[in-house]
Amino acid sequence: MEKNLLKRTITLNKTCLLVLSFISLVYFQGVFASTYGIQISYGTGEPDHLKGYRLAIQQFWPWIGFPKSPLNLIGYWDISYANWHTSPPLFNQPRSISILALSPLIRLQTCENCFLFAQPYLELGIGASWLSNNHLGHRNLGGQFAFQDLMGLGLRWKNNTTAISFSYHYLHYSNASLFPPNQGIDVKHLFTLGYEF
Repeated sequence: MEKNLLKRTITLNKTCLLVLSFISLVYFQGVFASTYGIQISYGTGEPDHLKGYRLAIQQFWPWIGFPKSPLNLIGYWDISYANWHTSPPLFNQPRSISILALSPLIRLQTCENCFLFAQPYLELGIGASWLSNNHLGHRNLGGQFAFQDLMGLGLRWKNNTTAISFSYHYLHYSNASLFPPNQGIDVKHLFTLGYEF
């Protein structure tokens, strides 16, 4: 009983975050100008020696939290396409999956360059994703909908109008037991190169 309540609470929290993020996008979209970005990533993880790539487009939100502090809080929308490959133990198990995802991310970064002439940052986000199938390797993902959880750290080198970033993330896909079984995908090492314009 307590386990089901915890699962429902986690699912409700993720849903509330998605709704609030969508409302903020609609509210701020026409009020301010935005910055855009692109990213390319390579990752490895589980199941079955998973490896693959992720391509993403970002639209940064036009507000800055704590503008007079040494640390700023910023956010952005992340739309991504990922393709992951595995080496499953049995021949007839699915070896690849494609994933489309939309996620709001929050980033806490320094205002000034303070490490390797860059702005260090931490970021995290929870979003929604669509999976091309519900199995990968020996794992049953339960359905074609999953939450995308992303957390990581990085460095951002900026000039007047553009910025380049390098980051390391942990990426997880699961459906919060909405569609059992919920065995999920873990990209434990995701290396990302980004460009903001």
